[in-house]
Amino acid sequence: MKTIYYAIQNIIRGKDSTLIKVVSLSLGLFFSIVMFALVGVQLGFDSFYRDNEDIYVAETAWDSGQGFDTKNYYCMYPTAKVLIEHFPEQIESATVITNFAPRSLQHGKEDIRLSLIQADSLFFQTMGVPLVEGNALDLHMPDALFLSESTARRIFGSENPMGKTLRWQNQHELIVKGIFADMPRNVTIYAEAIVSGNHPWLRENMRTWMSGGNFPTFVRLKKDADVAYLNQRINPIIDNYLGATDFYKSGSVKKVEISLTPLKGYNLQQAANKAMVITLSILGLILLLSAAFNYALISISSLSHRAKAIGVHKCSGAETPHIFGMFLYETLFLTGISVLIAIFLILNFREQIPAPFETLFALNNLWAPGLAIVLIFVLGCVLPGKVFSSIPVTQVFRRYTEGKKRWKYPLLFVQFVGTAFLFGFVAVIYVQHHYVVTKEMGYDSDRVVYVQYPFENPANAMSNLRNLPYVEGVGFSMQTLLYYGGTINVKVFEPNDGKKFNSRIAQYNDDFCRFMNIRLKAGKYHTNPNEILVNPAFVKAMGWTGDGVGEVVKGQGTVTGIVDMEYPNESNDFPYMAKWVSNEVTGFRIMLHARLKEPFEDNLTRLNEEMKKLYPSQTPMFISYDRELRNTFEHVRTFRNSVLMACIAILVITLMGLIGYTNEEVRRRSKEIAIRKVNGAEVTDILKMLCRDVSIVALPAVVIGVLLSWQMGKSWISSNFEDILAISPLIYIGVGIVAMAFILGTVIVKSWRVANENPVVSIKSE
Repeated sequence: MKTIYYAIQNIIRGKDSTLIKVVSLSLGLFFSIVMFALVGVQLGFDSFYRDNEDIYVAETAWDSGQGFDTKNYYCMYPTAKVLIEHFPEQIESATVITNFAPRSLQHGKEDIRLSLIQADSLFFQTMGVPLVEGNALDLHMPDALFLSESTARRIFGSENPMGKTLRWQNQHELIVKGIFADMPRNVTIYAEAIVSGNHPWLRENMRTWMSGGNFPTFVRLKKDADVAYLNQRINPIIDNYLGATDFYKSGSVKKVEISLTPLKGYNLQQAANKAMVITLSILGLILLLSAAFNYALISISSLSHRAKAIGVHKCSGAETPHIFGMFLYETLFLTGISVLIAIFLILNFREQIPAPFETLFALNNLWAPGLAIVLIFVLGCVLPGKVFSSIPVTQVFRRYTEGKKRWKYPLLFVQFVGTAFLFGFVAVIYVQHHYVVTKEMGYDSDRVVYVQYPFENPANAMSNLRNLPYVEGVGFSMQTLLYYGGTINVKVFEPNDGKKFNSRIAQYNDDFCRFMNIRLKAGKYHTNPNEILVNPAFVKAMGWTGDGVGEVVKGQGTVTGIVDMEYPNESNDFPYMAKWVSNEVTGFRIMLHARLKEPFEDNLTRLNEEMKKLYPSQTPMFISYDRELRNTFEHVRTFRNSVLMACIAILVITLMGLIGYTNEEVRRRSKEIAIRKVNGAEVTDILKMLCRDVSIVALPAVVIGVLLSWQMGKSWISSNFEDILAISPLIYIGVGIVAMAFILGTVIVKSWRVANENPVVSIKSE
């Protein structure tokens, strides 16, 4: 009990260092738990699905004459059915998903926006999604609707949702046939509502081999299935089906290759996700090491003044186990308090944490914080305890620890490397994010909103918009400019040399071009169906020697202008053509655009309220162009904020460590400082002396940290963006200067008082 008493007494007596230890350790544990929870979300991707190791993605690669492109999980619609029919001994089930269905349901007058997909009747069996109520096979009924548990409660409250009716597109009646368990966000196919894949909305011509590769397809294999065997035999069968159609005859695709890839770990095959896992893991480890080393730094820095107290205990009969026990209890108390504070922070800020709450305390995500606590016990308890307990009584009242400051330098070095790394990495993320969000796209999207809706009379809808006093202008197109070409449609063109290539197709008229102020490199806007616009990549693919204006594309029209637009996170090297379209056209891809007056947000709300009045049986909801652009990089923003959190945490931890180190260093060298001042040393001389020791460690650490941030930044940018901003070396130089200023500034601020203190006071205190 006496050992525990002395431990508590030391904690209270050294309240300044105690506060620093607790704050830095609490922050380190809190933010590292968040970081590793985010990592756990990625590593646990698709674990929601039952027996997910048996689920495979049917990936497709397309060869249009220029070699196979990158594989993705979009297949032709009949693929799932064909695989089941030809490989019943290997395949248990397969499902095809339509994920471009309208994303809302109507309940009374309420429009409910949610994640909605269409799927066939084998969806639940294949994906292993738990069904709470209903029969999974009912999904084959054309009017069948399945809801997640939370969605059912959101719509119907405490009422039994089974058999209830909802509307789809305000015209199709759907009947709730089942309820499935809520899906977490870390799944490849996320849904809050599932509509039958047999619904008439999915037209018969979309269910053929000629519909294109737009349908995610998944396969559940039997336990003894041979994946290699399947991958060898799938493509000859698919080729036979395609050869029996006009698919290859069209010339658009020369070869299709389908292969089965395990769903487990599939998300980490994407470079961006893999880079995120690596980066967040590194940040979490840096945080933990900084917190642990910070604790150890302050503990070891206190050796000089605590040696005398230990000597007194030894003279009073304390043995080695008692001395060691005192450090053990002290570390145990401080670590326990820090853990409790970290848990308190998690519970109070769980709404702001970008990770599911249940993952924060998952055992597989807590190994790193647990390891950090062990490290703290080694560095902050075992090491100092061993050092103190081994000090001979005859030496404890001398400057026994004068030569022990070498222990401090590696700890400081690690912290400084981490600080400089985070400074640099945050700078890279902010610069790149600002660039992709604010760069000039080649059109004017300021205050522009749009809606995609099957207006029966687009001209009348445009007239209604123009009559609204807060609408500045109106435009019409078949696509948005937010995605490359605005559409996934693919056509084939045949230049004079006989080569063929694919091109993306968009459709809008000259009024829309003027409305969006689409930038041209050459020529003018198209004005009739016989005229087209193309991009520079199209000109290059055609082999034209001039700018392309006036050239004729067989079966398409005459080129009147060369567009100079860019698309978010897309390569601009793909050929692209814009065809003219009349305002009188109808169809589900019709897009109306409007430019609103200020105040923008208020007028957007007014516009959507007006749409409800003009179209009471429909729900055309306008959304902001610029907001959609920002949403395109939402994952980057989330990642940026996570890194910023880590940066703030490690800065606070480093600051605390520097304050603790400087306090102990000034206390240890107070007599030396006083003697120097008596001998004529100025305040600046004292500050230079104290800064010099830190600079010896800080300068190489900052250089290494900045170089690491440069390397990590390059890897992160290349994994996440097609359009890459070349980061100027001046930014990294600036980061290094800021990091050094931060470190030395902290030392100077904390040393200023003792540098100006009367030397007599310091000498008397000795």
